[in-house]
Amino acid sequence: MTNGKVLSLYMTMPDMMRSGHRMKVEDFDCDENGIVGSRDYDNGVDKMMVLVSKKSYDIIEEAELVFERGLLMEDIYVDVDLYHLKKGSIIEIGEMLFEVNGPCEDYRYLYAFAPELPELIHGQRGLFVTPLEYGGIAVGDEVSVVKEA
Repeated sequence: MTNGKVLSLYMTMPDMMRSGHRMKVEDFDCDENGIVGSRDYDNGVDKMMVLVSKKSYDIIEEAELVFERGLLMEDIYVDVDLYHLKKGSIIEIGEMLFEVNGPCEDYRYLYAFAPELPELIHGQRGLFVTPLEYGGIAVGDEVSVVKEA
C-alpha cells in the first residue's frame, strides 16, 4: 500500500476575487463538480482536478531549475509518487475518494518558463483525478491508494 501526506492545496479564485488568481489554501471542500468555491466549480464542463507528486518538483530541481510550487497547476500536491496508477485507480485523501482519470499531459504553457521543462517532466506532470463524493481535504491529510486498476 502506498501512503503519503498532502503538502499543499491550490484553488483558482472566482470572478469576484481576482478572477483566475491561483491561491494556496489550507483546506477545501470538493465534489464531483470540482472544488467548491473555485472559479471553475460547476461550470458545466468536466472539471478534473490535478494531483502532483513531489517527484515532479524533485526532477525540476535536479535539473537546477527553481520554480514555486503551484507552477504545474496542481490542485493537490502530495509527497508520495502515484504516477504508476492507471485510469480507474482509487486514491483516498483525507475523507475523500478520488478516481484516477489518467496522466496530465498538457505541457505547452511550460515552454514559457523553461524550454526544456516539458521534456524534462514528460509523463511526470501529474494525474487528473475526479472526486467521487462530497467531502473536504486539508494540508497534512493522509494519502493512500485504495485500489489499483
